[in-house]
Amino acid sequence: MITKTNFIDGMQCQRCFWFKYNNYKDSKEDDPLAKQRLKDGEEVGQKVKEIFPKGVDIPFLGGDYLKMHDLTLEAINQGAEVIFEGSFLIDGIFIRVDVMKKTPNGWDIYEVKSSSSLKPEHKEDVGIQWFVLNQIKEIKLQDVYVIILNKENSKRDNYQLKDFFRERCLTEEVILNQQNISETLNNLIKVTSMDSPPKLRKTNHPDKPHKCTFQEHCWPVGSNEKDSIFKLYRMRSKKKLSLYDQGIDTFSKIRNLSDFSDIQKIQIKSTVNNREIVNKKIIEKFISTISYPISYLDFETYTEPLPSYNNQRPNERMPFQFSLHIQEDENTIIDAKTESIEFLANHLKDPRRDLAEALLKDIPVKGTIITYHKSFEKGVIEELANFCSDSDISSQLRALNNRIVDLKDPFAEGGYYHPDFAGSFSIKKVLPALCKGDKNLKYDNLNIKNGGMASTAFRELKHMNKNEIQILREDLKKYCWLDTYAMYAIYEKLLETIKKNS
Repeated sequence: MITKTNFIDGMQCQRCFWFKYNNYKDSKEDDPLAKQRLKDGEEVGQKVKEIFPKGVDIPFLGGDYLKMHDLTLEAINQGAEVIFEGSFLIDGIFIRVDVMKKTPNGWDIYEVKSSSSLKPEHKEDVGIQWFVLNQIKEIKLQDVYVIILNKENSKRDNYQLKDFFRERCLTEEVILNQQNISETLNNLIKVTSMDSPPKLRKTNHPDKPHKCTFQEHCWPVGSNEKDSIFKLYRMRSKKKLSLYDQGIDTFSKIRNLSDFSDIQKIQIKSTVNNREIVNKKIIEKFISTISYPISYLDFETYTEPLPSYNNQRPNERMPFQFSLHIQEDENTIIDAKTESIEFLANHLKDPRRDLAEALLKDIPVKGTIITYHKSFEKGVIEELANFCSDSDISSQLRALNNRIVDLKDPFAEGGYYHPDFAGSFSIKKVLPALCKGDKNLKYDNLNIKNGGMASTAFRELKHMNKNEIQILREDLKKYCWLDTYAMYAIYEKLLETIKKNS
């Protein structure tokens, strides 16, 4: 049976569809943020029912799809004006419609999303629903809508739930795309009968990259090795696959480097020769911008689809934690026993004002602020400044952004490349390559290992008992502490590299 969900996967990649259809493990199942998005979608789906008149709710009955279909038709035949989770099974295709609303001219259907923007897959979602519903004689369709979150509105004391939603009518686009929907569906039906996945990665989105969540099963053997062509920095999958199809699966088989970017050339040479490549001028240029005291700063944030606090918008980035290691001068040594200055918000309060005040109190008034991937930290600070626009805190916060530098820059610009980076300049790749053997710098030793886990963990605190809260808050502090300690360790390695290559 083809469901609405795996149909959308098939629109993106028919090989992924085959793996999904045949119950291969999807890496999204282990992604904390993907799990949270699923929960958020369910929450928004329940909430949106409140803006419609009372309707008939069709229960989900496990694998009894035909029973759900019959219950929906029964509700229609009995004169229901509004149906939630209307379920239909036609020719081996199963769909659930979030909301169906009867009008004098036919049924309007609504697909509810927890995102703040309309995406191509949303159009395909309602497209397959329209295709199936058009085959049911009891249903005359009028219009189709996608309901997304309205990020322009923020919560107020007298807010209305409907203020957080906006409707996009897609009837014309959906009708025009029905031929494409039908052709793709026919192709996917053929794929379901195959004993192995199709060789071609056929997609309806050739110009829109999607992260493959079946890479473990789908991609060639060895594609995760650091010398694999699939590890090339900032090269689109389509070009990587083209190289692979030419028999170029590893860097050592590349004969002509002229088609590659400068940083890709560095990556290839470093990996093939299994040695670091250092450009002293680039590193020195970066170091020349640094002044003491150095503040190593990292934020953790979360988003939620429906705001909890006044002046919060749907899916707005909410900073709830920061860690701050301060190096007063070049003789200041920070080690694993050095405590950072930390802030972790009360999970039952709006964290923004408290965090902003704590940051301004704790961070030195001069010197460089080192971050990793500075656009994130600068964005958080700018949003805090906007939130605190009614006070002088706003200008003080914006002044911090003038002092921020990005520790990733000397690596991404080719100042230092290590084969173990494997085509990534994330802190999770750079740190272990530069600081091998230091057990205090291993994220794998932590219970919370990445920002996604931190974000979802903080949101879960409100559902925990006192003992669970205490344990999880300590885990959050340890994770954020390591982010800033790691930056110090990386910067020290850059200084050592310059001395070593003098």
